[in-house]
Amino acid sequence: MLESCLHQSDSSANELGLRLTDSNIRSLLVRALNEAKGKSVQSVEASASEKDQFLPEALSDLISLRSAMLTQLEQSDGSMTTSILPISDWIALQETIKDSCALHTGSEPGSRGHLEFLRDFIQNAGKAK
Repeated sequence: MLESCLHQSDSSANELGLRLTDSNIRSLLVRALNEAKGKSVQSVEASASEKDQFLPEALSDLISLRSAMLTQLEQSDGSMTTSILPISDWIALQETIKDSCALHTGSEPGSRGHLEFLRDFIQNAGKAK
């Protein structure tokens, strides 16, 4: 689900003629992690580039994703309760994706290695049944 959100942000940026890089994705993940840990998230300057103005929307989508991620837990009486993904799990998930981004990012500036990995991963996930 988190991977799909990042892929969708990349696709939306492409439709606007913007080219996101792995660095942009890492930045989004760091900002979302900071928000999850209760730290303030820096706002974008008015004179920022078109890409910099796009990223807060992508960040908002990423942050709001947690509310759609539900977990079900069995209670001692056998009943099930549904709740939003615990913040510790949300942080761990983002850290894992950030590590994956570091793994797939090339050494050249402007690398899209992780974004291309995500594209292929999501395309292949739809084929696996």
